[in-house]
Amino acid sequence: MSSDTPAQPPSKRRVFMSRLFSTLILWVIISAAIQWKTDWILIALTGFFGVAGAFEYYRLLRTDAQARSFNLLGLCICLAYWGTMTWWVMRHKIAPPMWLDLAALTASVHGAFLLCYRHQLEGIVTLQRIFSTVFGVVYTVIFFGFIARLMYFQGDGKTPTGLFLVLFLIVVTKFSDMGAYVAGVIFGKHKMIPHISPAKSWEGLVGAFVFSFAGAMILLWTVPEKLAPLTWWHGLILAPILCSAGVTGDLAESVLKRCTAIKDSGHKFPGIGGILDLTDSLLFTAPVFYFYLAAIAG
Repeated sequence: MSSDTPAQPPSKRRVFMSRLFSTLILWVIISAAIQWKTDWILIALTGFFGVAGAFEYYRLLRTDAQARSFNLLGLCICLAYWGTMTWWVMRHKIAPPMWLDLAALTASVHGAFLLCYRHQLEGIVTLQRIFSTVFGVVYTVIFFGFIARLMYFQGDGKTPTGLFLVLFLIVVTKFSDMGAYVAGVIFGKHKMIPHISPAKSWEGLVGAFVFSFAGAMILLWTVPEKLAPLTWWHGLILAPILCSAGVTGDLAESVLKRCTAIKDSGHKFPGIGGILDLTDSLLFTAPVFYFYLAAIAG
């Protein structure tokens, strides 16, 4: 047999089992943090995902050799952000201040333009480097940082319920991902957006909504007192909102991968891919969930 024969893609069963194994490991870590009622585990896990996600994003842009300094700037801002975030929450035991996000955004804009002053401008290519740098900070730093904010959210203004709110976010988001995958594999026949993600189907989208509702109802039934200020009514509203945001986040990463001509952002998790493949939906649901909570709690 010729050594040039392409390898056969893994079976759907093997991919599913790999995804299940990787997901179970993450759930064990999250469950340990909930059981031990400690926040440092989730802060450390969130910081790891935030930094690793930034590395993966800027690695997608490595084909542009002249953008190396821009990518390095984005990574430095990410490291500074998560270092400051971790120091703040561990010392003060409260949500990090919003100025931290604004500082990261300001530094990325100022820094990207400063880097442009070193060489001759290259038209739209130079603008693309600036935008890619700033977008990377927003996408992998600011968006994901809302999980840390949720961890110290006070549901009734006095009692922190953040660990369970983060659990609600992850359950609804990941149940949505699971529903889309399972329903898509079993029933998927009608492609949703084939020019962006050929595997996505309308049947999978229906499965995503059904599973997200199921995840929300399970938590609101088992630990309703831990999810203040959420109620059953808010759960019914949030499930489709978070599902829609999660699907958008999943498709957003597909756009990034299509535009950079890669299949997975990395290979950290068997059957899933890289960090961004695992957290893409959470990047979009975390800020939406936080602002919803801030609106109803205010």
